[in-house]
Amino acid sequence: MSKIAIIFLILIFQTFSFSAFSQNPVNEKVMVRISKEIWLGGTVHSKGFALNYGMSKFLTFKKKSLINVDLVSINHDKEYKIFGSFDENAKKFIFGKLNSLYTIRLGFGHRKILYEKLRQNGLQITMNYTLGPSIGLVKPIFLEVFKYDFSGRIAGIATERYNPELHNFYTIYGRASWSAGLMETKINPGMFFKIGFDFDYSKNREIINSMEVGFSVDVFSKPIILMVENNYYRFYPSVYISCSIGNKFY
Repeated sequence: MSKIAIIFLILIFQTFSFSAFSQNPVNEKVMVRISKEIWLGGTVHSKGFALNYGMSKFLTFKKKSLINVDLVSINHDKEYKIFGSFDENAKKFIFGKLNSLYTIRLGFGHRKILYEKLRQNGLQITMNYTLGPSIGLVKPIFLEVFKYDFSGRIAGIATERYNPELHNFYTIYGRASWSAGLMETKINPGMFFKIGFDFDYSKNREIINSMEVGFSVDVFSKPIILMVENNYYRFYPSVYISCSIGNKFY
């Protein structure tokens, strides 16, 4: 082989080596430029529903700080809606329910990439965990009940706070409006912990389309009773599925 051919092969090898060597840093640079993620989501969990807002900032290539805010409804396992009246205008109610429970969570934690999205249509798997304070809102249940005159006939319908000693199945017309009893809501502070696995299936690296499955637990400072003839509880564990949409920012 001539010297010219050898020199030509060496130049080709160096050219391809430089191209291959410089390709990874360019790709990493594009990924590192993404500094923040923001998303909104809805959640179905074993005790109710929730709305979610989340924001994360990159700490390293695969680890991010995480802040989320959740508005969560927490129900009792034995809740079941029924009609109290044959009137089609009557609203369904949950017989035996004393209080509604909502909680506002403020969580701080981390997102850790377990499996990176290697192509545009790929799947990214992330583990999320947050811990933080929560504000429990305990709202008493109000119902529309029949009022009777001295002869025992129905004289009208009134809105009253549910009292199991006064209101039975035959005296309840239906559920009152959601705003009834709002001013009597009591605050019960607490803490929560949430951990889940997030599956991002979006086709674009800058878009978030994801589903998260996981476990959460809410702990309140004071015991709460939701249903008649049931114990007071402080701990409310649940499993959840959450769907989110959002964007990644440079």
